[in-house]
Amino acid sequence: MAAAALARGLALWVLLAPRAAGAGMGACYDGAGLAQRCLPEFENAAFGRRAQASHTCGSPPEDFCPHVGAQGAGAQCQRCDALDPARHHNASYLTDFHSQDESTWWQSPSMAFGVQYPTSVNITLNLGKAYEITYVRLKFHTSRPESFAIYKRSREGGPWEPYQYYSASCWKTYGRPEGQYLRPGQEERVAFCTSEFSDISPLSGGNVAFSTLEGRPSAYNFEDSPVLQEWVTSTDLLISLDRLNTFGDDIFKDPKVLQSYYYAVADFSVGGRCKCNGHASECGPDGAGRLVCRCQHNTTGPDCERCLPFFQDRPWARGTAESANECLSCNCSGHSSECRFDRELFRSTGHGGHCLHCRDHTAGPHCEYCQENFYRWDQRTLCQPCDCHPAGSLHLQCDDSGTCTCKPTVTGWKCDRCQPGFHSLSEGGCRPCSCNPAGSSGTCDSHSGHCPCKENVEGSLCDRCRPGTFNLQPHNLVGCSSCFCYGHSRACATASRFRVHHIHSGFQLGAEGWQARSLGGPKHPARWSPGGLPLSREREEEFSAPEKFLGDQRFSYGQPLTLIFRVPPGATLPRVQLRLEGAGLALSLQQSSLLGPQDSGRPRDLQLKFQLQETSENVSALLPPFHFQRLLANLTALCIQVTSRSPSPSGQVFLSEVRLTSAQRGLSPPASWVETCSCPQGYTGQFCESCAPGYKRETPLGGPYANCVPCTCNQHGACDPDTGICQCRHHTEGPSCERCLPGFYGNPFTGQENDCQPCPCPRQSACTTLPDSGEVVCTRCPLGQRGWRCEICDDGFFGDPLGLSSAPRPCLRCQCNGNVDPNAVGNCDPRSGHCLRCLHNTTGVHCEHCEDGFYGNALAPWPADKCVSCNCSPEGSIHEQGPCDPVTGQCSCLPHVTGRDCGICSPGFYDLKPRKGCQSCKCHLLGSQENQCDPKTGQCPCRPGTGGQTCDRCQVGFFGFSIKGCRACRCSPLGSASPQCHENSTCVCRPGFVGYKCDRCQDNFFLTADGAHCQECPTCYSLVKEEAAKLKARLALMEGWLQGSDCGRPWGPLDILQGEAPRGDTYQAHLLLQGSRDAFLEQVTSLEGAVKAAQEQLQVLRRSAHCAQHGKEKTCIQMAHLEVALESSREEILHAATIFQSLVIPQEGVGQPTNWSHVATESRDLARSHRDTATKIEATARRALLASNASYTLLSSLLEGRLALEARQELEDRYQEVQVAQMALDTAVAEVLPEAERALTFVQQVSTDAAPHLALLAAPTALSEKSWAEDLSLKMQTLEEMVTSRELVVTESVRTLQDTAQAELHKTERLTQLHQEARAALTRATSSVKAATMTVTGARSLLADLEGMKLQFPRPRDQAALKRKADVVQDRLLADLSKKTKQAERMLGNAASVSSSAKKKGREAETLAKGSVKMTQTLLRKGKQEYHRAGLLSVQTQATLQHVTGQVLTLEAHRQELEETEQVRAGLGELEQQVQESRITLEKDIKVLSELLAQLGPLDTHRAPARTLNETQRALEHLRLQLSSPGALQRKLRLLEQESKQQELQLQNFESDLAEIRADKQNLEAILHSLPESCASVQ
Repeated sequence: MAAAALARGLALWVLLAPRAAGAGMGACYDGAGLAQRCLPEFENAAFGRRAQASHTCGSPPEDFCPHVGAQGAGAQCQRCDALDPARHHNASYLTDFHSQDESTWWQSPSMAFGVQYPTSVNITLNLGKAYEITYVRLKFHTSRPESFAIYKRSREGGPWEPYQYYSASCWKTYGRPEGQYLRPGQEERVAFCTSEFSDISPLSGGNVAFSTLEGRPSAYNFEDSPVLQEWVTSTDLLISLDRLNTFGDDIFKDPKVLQSYYYAVADFSVGGRCKCNGHASECGPDGAGRLVCRCQHNTTGPDCERCLPFFQDRPWARGTAESANECLSCNCSGHSSECRFDRELFRSTGHGGHCLHCRDHTAGPHCEYCQENFYRWDQRTLCQPCDCHPAGSLHLQCDDSGTCTCKPTVTGWKCDRCQPGFHSLSEGGCRPCSCNPAGSSGTCDSHSGHCPCKENVEGSLCDRCRPGTFNLQPHNLVGCSSCFCYGHSRACATASRFRVHHIHSGFQLGAEGWQARSLGGPKHPARWSPGGLPLSREREEEFSAPEKFLGDQRFSYGQPLTLIFRVPPGATLPRVQLRLEGAGLALSLQQSSLLGPQDSGRPRDLQLKFQLQETSENVSALLPPFHFQRLLANLTALCIQVTSRSPSPSGQVFLSEVRLTSAQRGLSPPASWVETCSCPQGYTGQFCESCAPGYKRETPLGGPYANCVPCTCNQHGACDPDTGICQCRHHTEGPSCERCLPGFYGNPFTGQENDCQPCPCPRQSACTTLPDSGEVVCTRCPLGQRGWRCEICDDGFFGDPLGLSSAPRPCLRCQCNGNVDPNAVGNCDPRSGHCLRCLHNTTGVHCEHCEDGFYGNALAPWPADKCVSCNCSPEGSIHEQGPCDPVTGQCSCLPHVTGRDCGICSPGFYDLKPRKGCQSCKCHLLGSQENQCDPKTGQCPCRPGTGGQTCDRCQVGFFGFSIKGCRACRCSPLGSASPQCHENSTCVCRPGFVGYKCDRCQDNFFLTADGAHCQECPTCYSLVKEEAAKLKARLALMEGWLQGSDCGRPWGPLDILQGEAPRGDTYQAHLLLQGSRDAFLEQVTSLEGAVKAAQEQLQVLRRSAHCAQHGKEKTCIQMAHLEVALESSREEILHAATIFQSLVIPQEGVGQPTNWSHVATESRDLARSHRDTATKIEATARRALLASNASYTLLSSLLEGRLALEARQELEDRYQEVQVAQMALDTAVAEVLPEAERALTFVQQVSTDAAPHLALLAAPTALSEKSWAEDLSLKMQTLEEMVTSRELVVTESVRTLQDTAQAELHKTERLTQLHQEARAALTRATSSVKAATMTVTGARSLLADLEGMKLQFPRPRDQAALKRKADVVQDRLLADLSKKTKQAERMLGNAASVSSSAKKKGREAETLAKGSVKMTQTLLRKGKQEYHRAGLLSVQTQATLQHVTGQVLTLEAHRQELEETEQVRAGLGELEQQVQESRITLEKDIKVLSELLAQLGPLDTHRAPARTLNETQRALEHLRLQLSSPGALQRKLRLLEQESKQQELQLQNFESDLAEIRADKQNLEAILHSLPESCASVQ
């Protein structure tokens, strides 16, 4: 029967097999690579797998007795022993290889061990993974059971499901009907129950085969039946053996019978395939050793039961013969690697792959579009965030270009800013700006809504004037006008009862007092025509307003000055500027508006307005408002400057009307710009222009700008408010009636009528009272008297005025002839009048004589003319003859000694010695300049070239000792052996050198390459030398013939001359030479006269230039140098004339060559050099003039302003002087130059004429003239160098002028530096104000933190539990408190540098303290509970004691923390001190800044720094107001002191709590000791 069942099941699988085989069972892809269904091999899934049995025989060993007929029942009974390999029957025999010949089986314990219903024996088999089961077969070794069942698990760990029941009593045992039949459509996953295999026979070898699909209607459509697919799936099988088949003899309980009934199974087979759902052809172990499918078709899982993560484009399905159902990949457009299957998407599109985690800000099932609030303008680009502003955009999604849709009033690409005129972007869009148009300079800030206020306007809406300003007007560039109030008040408002008033000039009947002037010209009445005042077409012109526009024009401040011009067609309006002057100030204004019609071919009126306000100034550094109004209060000039751009061919432009807006008392129309001031105490008037009664000007007659101070007349009269002088009464006087009149005494400060009483002094002179005794003392005794009542003579007087010792005598002045110290005491006897302390070396009753050893006039009026010491020289005077003459002071002198004190030698003597006198100088008559020598050394003044003490010899290198001194040898340093020459001026030559000065090599020698010496030529040159000697001999012979022959006779033996003629400049007429010399001397004298005339003219120029008074001027110095140069030239000319006069012309000329032509040439060169020198002097003067002109132009263009006027005037004066000097110098040069040229021409002519006629002079004379010519050449070189130096001096003068200009520029740079320093001072002052404000804020925050912490300290009774549970919290709290306190100290020390950080830390401390309170309360409740529990449970006493001991230690630590808190308190004291020091430092800063303002005070008249200084002063006043009263800081210090006292109380509370805890500890210890030992030992 079992075989039949198994056959039926296999037949069913065989019917399905062809379809599977046709699809190909092994490969998952065909030859074309297309997917197809694939299945693993069919196998016995149980083979080799270890089954588990709940009961197995052999443990303990037992005997079993098979029934006769059963297999292996040869012996009557057998034994089962689990420990005996030959006799065990464990579960491994169920799934091993089954052999009919050697059968093995598993066997359960016999019925003797209780194996029978209801006790079941279970056999379980784990297949390792899901299998699709075809059949299950059991082969029994004994008879088949009466009832058993097969169960399965469809998944690992799942519930056991009934698979099949076998029982002869199906309903009784399993509650199932027998032989159930299924119809199509019924549930097919049911287990059938059958009795087919429940018979006891056969007794052994019975089979049971279960086919999983038998009786299932859908078995033939298995691939389309998920129910049956799940039905055949199993991971585990369970065989439940429930009831044994017996013959009924077991009821007798015979052991032998019972041992014959047991379960035994020989083979357990399971036929099926590894379940891979058609997507794998094999299974194998994975990395963990578990059996899994080798999945294909993009599937995964142990059973290939799902698609791979990225292959979810269609739903997973089993592979069938018709379709492999391969998993397809998802389409994510390259932006994702993950997807899921979306059934709805698959239903609508046919593709179910829904991509997950799209990258690059993409979205959609296929990542095909951008995420919400992202965009891209091309599919090839990445998505970009829209970044639409959440509040400004209608929605956060933008279009493809990234542009967001904005709400109304919002703009921007991302809708992130407000439109102009709106602000504060929020969810509702932007709010409109509500700025006051009169006070704001534009629309509000688009973020904060803060309106940009004009300079003098404040408020978030710019709707109110700043303090110190009033009258908010839209046309005012700074919003509000500054209060003037003459500088006495910063509070003002619009005055009532003032109306608009216009000061007008319409030019209807005339110029109306207007004046005009051209640039640099004088003023004159303006030209007038019926059209108005015509404007000049070609030059700059200035119109000055008449008196009605001047004076006090304060009511015109901030108002327009309107000019109306009549402009013809085609013409343009010239450039117009307005210039105002007054109160020592001057400024220019630029136009504020130009109104008028366009050029339409007809005359038109153009209206030009100037706003009389500092904002209209044409400079970068504006004048402060106060000074501008001060200028208008005393307006002295109002000028209209007109500059024509180009001549207008169209016609004349006229100034047709001038209108100045002002105000005067009246009602309508109102003038809102007129102020009324709120005056401080001591001032009165609408503008605080007057002092209140009882007050006076601080500066007498200082005018309305001076401060008012209280009158100080001590109630003895009233004071004048302008002069401040008190009109004193009650016998008082002084500016404040602060003293009694002369002749009265008392205390005028008490304010009573009888304060001053008459003095009891002679002639009622002045007196006073002593402060200690109150006694009256006379203070103005008559001359010569003193004492409390003038009863004695004063020092320097003698007599007895009251007759205290004798008859009364008046006090007379002592007569000491001025020879006493008037400031000394006791100069004379007060009774007799004898002088006692004579000065100035005088003596006598009246100091009328000189003392011994002194001389002079003791009665002379001046001390210097009185008696002086003789001071006779000890070396030159005769001591034995006594002191000097008492009148003349002449001492007695030794021989050849002179002088009043005998201190010097007589002329011609030297070397003063004691008791000997002086010795003679003995100066040489020829060598010395005079017969006087140095009185110390005896050195005589030597002539040039001479030396020695007496000038009796020539110096080394000089010769020719004579009355003119010695002349220089000028020996060649190269060729001479010594610088000293012979008396004939010839030098001693070194070997190889010859010549008078050894300045050339001798014949047959040459100069070496190094130029050091002369070397002899080779021997071949000796022949030349011999020939030269012969020629010299012939010349000597010729000279002899010439000297011995007669002029009319022939020259003798001509054969000696060999045809050569004599050479040289010779002429026989010596008389012609004498005439030529005289004529030349006459011309030289004429040249000397011309030079002298030039000197005189130069002296006239110096006098005209006032060089005597301005000797240090550059021009005067240059003229002095020029005079020296002319004097030197004159001396050279005179020296040349002297040389010519000393020339001796022989009566008969000799035929000897001369160098006179060379001398003439040098003279001509000398004259030419004089002319060149004059030319250079003229050129130098012209360069000096050009440099002066350039310097003047440079300085005129650079030095502008009032500070440079003085330097400019000085330069102009210098320029005029230079011009005068230059003109005089040009005149002198022009006069001298023709004469010098005539002299030069004459010298050249004379030299040319005299050259062929001058006879030869003697050799010494010729040499002397040559030496003179060389000297003259050297002097000319010196003169040229002098001219060059003068040119350098002129250049230096020009450079000096340039340096002066640079210095003036530096002065103006100093003004700029002062302006920058003033701005820096303003910045520092502002920073100081901010620092003080931040310091106060930080101190307030610190006090609030400390007060909050004071309230957060717990009550004393709760601190024991608190300290047991909150020690960490306390540590943090105290440490944080200490840290915040130190930060506060640093904050106050650094004057607000970290105030914001301290405030932030204070807030953190407050938050921490609040949390600590909450935690403390919680811990307190827990502590109470634990404390109550500890009291009730004695068994925990020991533990509690230990805990308390630990808390004591903790409290000791807290005690240390409390000490640190005490240190914090001390730190608070230091904090107080630092606050005081900070205040002192700030006061010092105020003082320094005040001094800076005082130093910068004189700069008020300059426009550049005035505004900055005014702002700085306002900031400093604000700072003084903040720091003037110490109330704020004192209050904070008092709070800090109170907090310190509170901390001391808290420390006392902590100590009290510590004492209570110690007492509790002692109580607990006493309780512990009183408990029994058994209780105390319990833990």
